[in-house]
Amino acid sequence: MAYGKHKRGAFASPEGADNPARVNLTALMDILSNIIFFLMASFGAQTLELTSAAKVELPSSTSELTLKMSVAVAVGMEELFVEEEPVGRLQGGKLVGLDAKRFHPRLEETLKRVRAQRLAKNERKKDADEVILFIADRRLKYSTIDRVMKTCARAGFTKFRFAVSKK
Repeated sequence: MAYGKHKRGAFASPEGADNPARVNLTALMDILSNIIFFLMASFGAQTLELTSAAKVELPSSTSELTLKMSVAVAVGMEELFVEEEPVGRLQGGKLVGLDAKRFHPRLEETLKRVRAQRLAKNERKKDADEVILFIADRRLKYSTIDRVMKTCARAGFTKFRFAVSKK
């Protein structure tokens, strides 16, 4: 090929051929459709069944995000749970058994124990251990939710995700 002629591209046909080179898209489309299928299947709706929070009425929401597993703290109108374990009672929607600084000592002890157990199992600290999945009855007053959240923070859990029911 002489320098005076135009350059051949990557998909140019061999010299002397009349047809331009073509790319077969069938295999590419098969691969892309498989990738899209698996993405759609993996991002399906996720639900969480909680037996300890059976009497909890969740607030409603239209937002949908994926759920990362964390330490579940459920606060109903009568009981307080950490991971299915009852740790406290409520009377009229107010916590019973707060200490002088208005923290719940049994909740704090239980959360510290759960955290130590997870760290002993070498579970990831950043994503799973430091997040509380907060399941609170929508009829609770803010002061009760505030006390539970501050006790969780005192135990080392400063990030929260709130459970809601789908509209």
